[in-house]
Amino acid sequence: MKFWHIAWKDLKIQFKDTGAMVLLFVVPIVVITIASFALSGMFGGGTKAIRVPVVDLDRSDFSRHVLEDLKEINALAIEETVIDSGTMEPITEKHARNSIETGKRAVAIVIPPGFGERVKTGQPTEFILLQNPGEQISTSTVHGIVDGIATRITAKAVAVQAALQAVGKNGRTDIKEITPAVLGAADRLWQTPAVQVRGRDVAAMADKKVDPFKQNVPGYAVMFALFSMLAGGSALLKERELGTFRRLLSAPVGKASILAGKLIPNFITALLQIIVFFAFGHFVFGMELGNSLLGLAVMAGAVALAATSMGIFMAALAKTEAQLSSLSVLIILMMSSLGGSWWPLEIVPDFMRNLAHVVTVNAWAMDGFKDLLWYGRGAVDVLPEAGVLLVMASAAFGIGLWRFKFD
Repeated sequence: MKFWHIAWKDLKIQFKDTGAMVLLFVVPIVVITIASFALSGMFGGGTKAIRVPVVDLDRSDFSRHVLEDLKEINALAIEETVIDSGTMEPITEKHARNSIETGKRAVAIVIPPGFGERVKTGQPTEFILLQNPGEQISTSTVHGIVDGIATRITAKAVAVQAALQAVGKNGRTDIKEITPAVLGAADRLWQTPAVQVRGRDVAAMADKKVDPFKQNVPGYAVMFALFSMLAGGSALLKERELGTFRRLLSAPVGKASILAGKLIPNFITALLQIIVFFAFGHFVFGMELGNSLLGLAVMAGAVALAATSMGIFMAALAKTEAQLSSLSVLIILMMSSLGGSWWPLEIVPDFMRNLAHVVTVNAWAMDGFKDLLWYGRGAVDVLPEAGVLLVMASAAFGIGLWRFKFD
């Protein structure tokens, strides 16, 4: 027997499980596709426009010109109206604040009343940016753009006012004679710019800073908790292969009780994983844990239960351990890349953010952990996210109980 005979035999065994082999190639393709769409804004040609509500309280010709300038900037998608009670209405400051507080938008621009008139008469005024301090990428970008517009307006105002002051003071129009006076007036006026940009934080952060560990620790804790689905599903398939379930079913115990009993050890393991990750982030890297340990416990328990319940669901879908392994890795990587475990959902296109909240555990988990760690909210505030995770856990367990073949 030659080595190629051995190799040929192993290849036939390996490719016999067609489903597992297909997933071997599908998994990287799915992850590459999701990552490419999610990070498209970081590369040329695919820049994601930041959606920015604009509240125009001035309603002057000057403010409309400012709006037109903002609309011409490709990096921004300006929103002037909102549908309220079935009718299209101009965006108000209340609408803008609500969109930021609920996480739909990162920043909004407010043009205050009298803006245009104050610019024309040389009086100081400002753009107001309502912002979420936790989304620094978007807020910094918008701040820089608005600051550029404010500088351009200020330059025009300074030029006009300096010229008027110099001409009025000297009573002459000879360019050579008034130029020094114009330059001197411009220097004085530029020390206090006519138009400034002032940011107002709408969502108060827990410790006034953005900590990368507050993104990475919960993100990877959720991802590795999801690997419990692989361990749990594999254990179920082994028990079925060994015939353990046939003996258990002969005892006075229901199928739901059997699966629940098999789920608990994996639930405890996933929960301990999350606790260890957060403890490591806190004690080693100084990551703040927010204001509610109870809220963290609620979210950790909901995540662990959702992750382990999916193990039963996966075991019901897969026929072999090889299929289970490939399918579980596909689901875990897809959920993690799409759901915000690898990067903040704020940087991805809106359609991906919406999709993540439909098909992933991670998106809801990250929303809850962000409320607790970034904004210092409490256990009551994360009940909606925890509730969605419990619904996902119940659905996964129910479908798994219905579809899983014990024999």
